[in-house]
Formats: sequence, C-alpha cells, structure tokens
Amino acid sequence: MSGIGENCSFVFKKLKLKNRGMRKRHLSESEEEEEETEGQQVVKHTKRKMKTNPNLQSTSRSEKKEKSAKSDQSSDSDDFRVNYKSNKSAMPSGPSDQGATAVVEIDTEQDKDAQAIFERRLEINKELEGKEDDKVYRGLNNYTQYFKPKDTAAGNASSGMVRKGPIRAPANLRATVRWDYQPDICKDYKETGFCGFGDSCKFLHDRSDYKHGWQLEREWNEGSYSQESDDDTKYEIHSDEEELPFKCVICRGSFVDPVVSK
Repeated sequence: MSGIGENCSFVFKKLKLKNRGMRKRHLSESEEEEEETEGQQVVKHTKRKMKTNPNLQSTSRSEKKEKSAKSDQSSDSDDFRVNYKSNKSAMPSGPSDQGATAVVEIDTEQDKDAQAIFERRLEINKELEGKEDDKVYRGLNNYTQYFKPKDTAAGNASSGMVRKGPIRAPANLRATVRWDYQPDICKDYKETGFCGFGDSCKFLHDRSDYKHGWQLEREWNEGSYSQESDDDTKYEIHSDEEELPFKCVICRGSFVDPVVSK
C-alpha cells in the first residue's frame, strides 16, 4: 500500500506566558505565616449594624435591646430603664381605715405634756400616802402634796379643763370648713342686674337673697333662726311709695308737668 510509507506530522501550539521576564519576589516570614493560617478555616460572625427607622415600632426581647444598645453606645454610657411590677394585692395602699382614726402629731407627746406630768404626780402621791418620808428626790413636779382637793370637776385637775398651764388639745378632729368671706357671686349683677363682662363673667349671676354666715350666726344666738315671720305685709309695696316725691331729686325743684309711667 502506498499510504504506509508516509510520515504523520504533529503540530503543537505554543503557549504565550505573560510576565515571563519578571523577577519573583521572595516571601517574608510574616507572609509565610499568613499563608499557613490561610489553610486553616475559621468561621467569623460579623455583626451588621441594624438601621433604625423611627417610623417603625415593634416589640423585641430585652436581651436583644441590651445587646444593640451596648453595641451602639459607648462603654461609659448607662442603660436607663424603668420596670413596673405589681405587688399582687387587691387591698388599697395605706392604713386599713384610710386614715379615719389618725391622730395629729404636731403637739407635744401625750406622755410628756403638762397633763401627763400632773397625772404622774397624783399617782406618786397616792402611792406615798400614809408612808414615812423615804428621803428620795422624785423631781420638781413630784413633791408630796399634803392637801388633797375634793374629787370634783373643779378640784381634780387631771381632767385637763381647769388645770393651770397648757391644756391638751384634741387630736382626733376632722373638720371641713368653707368660709364665705369671698362668695362667688357677681356683686354687680346681684345689685343692679347688669354686668359688663356678660356671659364671660367668672362669677355666678344670681340675684337671689342669701344670708351670710354672720347673719345666720346672729339669728342663732338671738333664737330666731329658722323661725317664720308672721308679718305678711313685710314685702308689701304700699301705695304711698308709688306717689311722686315732694320735689325733684336731681334739680331740687318743684314738678311742673310730671309724666307718670307704670
């Protein structure tokens, strides 16, 4: 066969190497260590800073809030929070009687005031009655009393009403007092029926006839309080009052042609 004697020709493609003539740089020791550490795989979690939107509100756990607050703020800043917790009690706060039996404690204590000192003096004199003098000094207020007064309200000073010195004041009073020195009634409207402020007046527009506190107290002392008057003609307008006065109250002259209107 003629084809057996022919030689096969092979063609190889030449590779073009870039940067073939450049010198290779020797690696330093630090770079060699970095190459060694690159072989070790380490997983690092990177914390992404959350963008806060003031228009969006949501509930989250307190732990997440603390972590985000600590990451955003510096280490010197403090975390200010207010926590409310119920005491799980249905009873109202304060005393059980809501202060109804409270005692005013602005005066001297009842075991140190003048009445308590006098009562202790009476007890000591009662114990030492009929005994010999034991030569014991018991204080300025505890001298032996040889004259015993009669056991009456006027003689027994332990009642606190006729004793010399300061009297123990009552400490259990609860009084609600409304003084009428400044009644909230418009004086102009009550006397004249006209007020310049009109509907914007802060006082009450009332023309009723009310008695003040001092008038009621005077009637109570006189004994005429809540007693109806028998004088039926008290508020009657007599016919004499409808007549014209003797002379004009303005010009002090006599009437010439008066006009009477009703």
